[in-house]
Amino acid sequence: MSKESLLRTSLLISGDGTTAEAVIKACQSGKLIGIEPVAVISSRPDTVGIHKAQALGIETYVVQKSIFPTSEAFGDELLRILRNVGVDLVSQNGWLVKTPPNVIDEYRGKIINQHPGPLDPGRVDFGGKSMFGARVTCARVAYTWAVEDVNPWTESTTHHVTEEYDKGNLIRINELNISSFMRPVTIADMTRHPQPLIDATHEIQIQLLPLEHNNVIETLRQFSKEDDVPGFKRNRPLIPKNTDGIVNEAKHLASRLFPTG
Repeated sequence: MSKESLLRTSLLISGDGTTAEAVIKACQSGKLIGIEPVAVISSRPDTVGIHKAQALGIETYVVQKSIFPTSEAFGDELLRILRNVGVDLVSQNGWLVKTPPNVIDEYRGKIINQHPGPLDPGRVDFGGKSMFGARVTCARVAYTWAVEDVNPWTESTTHHVTEEYDKGNLIRINELNISSFMRPVTIADMTRHPQPLIDATHEIQIQLLPLEHNNVIETLRQFSKEDDVPGFKRNRPLIPKNTDGIVNEAKHLASRLFPTG
């Protein structure tokens, strides 16, 4: 494949950059063809992810939202970098800040996000502003325990980025069975005795991480082969209406147990 036909891709991070590292290595080893990582942009200075990218020979940039007076100004700086580098595709991998509308408008259909749990755009799910990192897994596990799910699972998700957190159409999902962690218990009991939930969250995160890496790599592969990747919505609601409240309670508990995500 000629260099001109590669999709020049920027990876957006806010932390350790484990997925960005996996993507870069997949491209450099020949496992992922058609994608050329050309920049890693971090929303935080001196993150581990920046050093990983630099060690792999990728240009890195830091753009902190807090130093800009408006969301539009923040977006303008992101766009300046993306245009200068000649980026075709943007992949948010552990990017914790809200992407400005002017960036989304310019990369509509070509900007994706990685999420460590089940999403159901437009309906109750395990996404939203406060749902990131361990909180997502914790909330999902707490929900399955509280409703005594007979076939508990969680998943890694990729989706299109829109102006609202985690509301874009799904692109790819990679499911993980978590039945071995099943422990029927109420949210109230989990609140009083949270350690089993915390432990299960950590263990499931370890199992889920390689699935997340693979899911993003396969999503990028799809973009390298197709001009348009439309995404999809679930045929049936992820959450039955009579358990909406339990989801909200589980998310609240997860946010309390994992205050930094």
